[in-house]
Amino acid sequence: MYLGGPNGHLKRTMNKKIARTIADCLTWARIFSILPISLLAWYDLKWWVFGVYIAAALTDLLDGMFARRAAPAASDVDLDGIADLIFSFATLLWFWMLIPGFVSSYWLPYLPIFVLLEIYMMNVRLRHKRYGIPHLRFGRFAMALYFFLLPVVIVFGDLPWFVHGVLIIGVASKLQLSWAFWNRRAA
Repeated sequence: MYLGGPNGHLKRTMNKKIARTIADCLTWARIFSILPISLLAWYDLKWWVFGVYIAAALTDLLDGMFARRAAPAASDVDLDGIADLIFSFATLLWFWMLIPGFVSSYWLPYLPIFVLLEIYMMNVRLRHKRYGIPHLRFGRFAMALYFFLLPVVIVFGDLPWFVHGVLIIGVASKLQLSWAFWNRRAA
């Protein structure tokens, strides 16, 4: 359907239900991509992991584009947030499979912080469902940057400055989200 836009330009709109269906299908595709990527990582096929991983990461970008144009989700479950969490932990598994020593060198200092913040956020989500899950710009940036971490390490090798930068930004993003939950709860 075409409608007249500002300054006489034509603007294309999409049916909100179709946009929701596409967004949800892309999110499920990201979740289901975990199995083939895990199998490829198990067999140490780094370049195949690279390609499939990039395609899966792009689904996060695309589902966000469709979700912003879509009708509200039928349930209160934040499918995209759950997919991001599952994919994040799966990425840690793939690092462990593909890059010897990566997890112990980089993740161990950050993992307790991530786990504690995630436990707090899960607790708030379960106990205070009415608050909803804010999708903050910094969080989107941090997730996009995190999706670049595995491909960058595959292509360029171990870059400590980049890895620590991504993980520090990830911690800051989780802290910002925790703060947003705390403020909603306190209000």
